[in-house]
Amino acid sequence: MSRRTATLSTLALAAALALTGCSGDSGSTGGSGGSGGRTTIDITIRGGKVTPHGGRVKAEVGKPVTLHIDADKAGEIHVHSTPEQHIDFGQGVSDKRLTIDKPGIVDVEDHALDQVIVQLQVS
Repeated sequence: MSRRTATLSTLALAAALALTGCSGDSGSTGGSGGSGGRTTIDITIRGGKVTPHGGRVKAEVGKPVTLHIDADKAGEIHVHSTPEQHIDFGQGVSDKRLTIDKPGIVDVEDHALDQVIVQLQVS
């Protein structure tokens, strides 16, 4: 195996592992999506930084998506759906629900931090 092939293989594996951390089966800690119609996304906002960082999570049209938010101060999350949604959250831990009515890729972001939190892959 050439050095270039080994490097590309390593990068492909790292990318696959990074994507796995953003979605998985229902009940995982990072985010769960798709199967069973329930999607939960764990969001942490601390010291001006937010996690996750823009990974994709599967969701289903018309099924609730729960944002489990743990924040060090109050803020607002903007959901680029049709129609757009604004979700206010307080300091501390809160759960917010939203529903997406049309399939596609929907960005969920914190405008104050100029950060895409997650992209919902809605089907």
